[in-house]
Amino acid sequence: MDSIGETPSQTPSTEPTPSTSNSQNQPLTRGKTDPAWSHCREDSVSNKKVKCLVCIHCGKRIRGGGINRFKQHLAGLKGETTPCLKVDEQIRFEMLENLKAVESKKRSLKERSRGSDLYGQDLRQHEEEVYMQDVEDIQEIQPPPTSEVSKGKKVLQQHKKGKTIGTFFMPRATPGGQPSIKSVMQSKETKEKVDLAVAKWMIDASIPFNAANSAYYQTMFDAACSFGAGYKAPNFYDLRGYLLTKNVEQVKNFVNSFRTSWKETGCTIMADGWTDQQRRTLINFLAYCPRGTIFLKSVDASDASKTAEMLYKLFREVVLFVGVENVVHFVTDNAANYVAAGRLLEREFPTLYWSPCAAHCLNLMLHDMGKLDEVSKVVGHASKITKYIYNHCYPLHLMRKHTGGKEIIRPAPTRFATNFIALQSILVQKDALRAMVTSKEWTLSAYAKESKAKKFVDLVLDSIFWKECAIIVQLTEPLVRVLRIVDSDERPAMDTCMLPCIEPEKSF
Repeated sequence: MDSIGETPSQTPSTEPTPSTSNSQNQPLTRGKTDPAWSHCREDSVSNKKVKCLVCIHCGKRIRGGGINRFKQHLAGLKGETTPCLKVDEQIRFEMLENLKAVESKKRSLKERSRGSDLYGQDLRQHEEEVYMQDVEDIQEIQPPPTSEVSKGKKVLQQHKKGKTIGTFFMPRATPGGQPSIKSVMQSKETKEKVDLAVAKWMIDASIPFNAANSAYYQTMFDAACSFGAGYKAPNFYDLRGYLLTKNVEQVKNFVNSFRTSWKETGCTIMADGWTDQQRRTLINFLAYCPRGTIFLKSVDASDASKTAEMLYKLFREVVLFVGVENVVHFVTDNAANYVAAGRLLEREFPTLYWSPCAAHCLNLMLHDMGKLDEVSKVVGHASKITKYIYNHCYPLHLMRKHTGGKEIIRPAPTRFATNFIALQSILVQKDALRAMVTSKEWTLSAYAKESKAKKFVDLVLDSIFWKECAIIVQLTEPLVRVLRIVDSDERPAMDTCMLPCIEPEKSF
């Protein structure tokens, strides 16, 4: 029986042995399955106790690391050894692919070990066999001291005779070993305890649950876990003090990093005027470039008369802040004072051009269309239908039953496009509403005998109303479709709204 520490020269053989010089030039191929063995020969150093591998191409002597390190030598990988300069490119490619395959196999084994269930014995047995084969390859090159040879023989003999039943039950301390039911339940209980602590904090502090959708939510816990046990969270004074200051500085640095993009591609400045709940007139300024949109500043213009001259001076300050050479486009509302301020801006800075907001222009067009008597009459009828349905429980139940759970959008006085979107919504449910008021459930209900219900039924069954509603929807649908495109934040609308803008013109 061969021992782990024996070399081929020490192993007795009945076959005739070649000369020493010939054996040194022969590659080691007998009993070896790795393709790299055919490109090396075994040799010993001066003390004749440590074996090394000699490359048959360049003569490089590699001590330690086994056949894997020698393959790195053939593949030309730097780090653990020097690359072979004389090996053929085809052999180099084969060794490199072999190393990748081995690494991929090890990675997949680790992933399967981590995700294995309670019956993962076959995987652990395979890993043990791979580990024992690696030990044999290393020990063939570097045998143990003479005092341990006899001990190695006994271990190898026991291994080759076959595993006992005890070897099939891995100890609990082995990585990837079979976990106990108790340990699994304890880990679940621990995680649930942590989750409950986080939930209690959010509920006690009145933090909205959608705060968990923040991009920094999981990052916070990852950072705390990387610190380890004993981490103390920042207190009230730290959060409102130096931590707030540091975050402000990071945001400023992030905004300043956009200036490099502005210099390369230019940017568009957008002025968005609006009124808050306290009736203050605010103007927000934002800068857009291919890298993204960032907020520049907000100005409270409640105490000033928004004349063209006042707006022009305000816009000029923003342009100088961003850099005249970086601004190619300025977008504002379509009001007369904004238009005049934009023209003054173009006159002072010929390198930029001004244009009105497309969404504001479309809203004004729909607003003017809504002033027509024919349109306002139809919108009023639709509003009466939806108000009656949503103000009574049983009619609302019947409506949802006949529409398959779909809702009807109600007209609103604030947004001009909402009225026309509501007409589209109610027109889609025309047949369902008619089927509802003519159904047996409705006619037998107490609501059908009320005067308001009778007026509601008359409106639903009015064919003239539905005809006029269809005409208005056909006229306004192209404008509403373009408005949805230009008012969306998902992607730049400049290149996608040209064709839809041409279609409404053809429709009209």
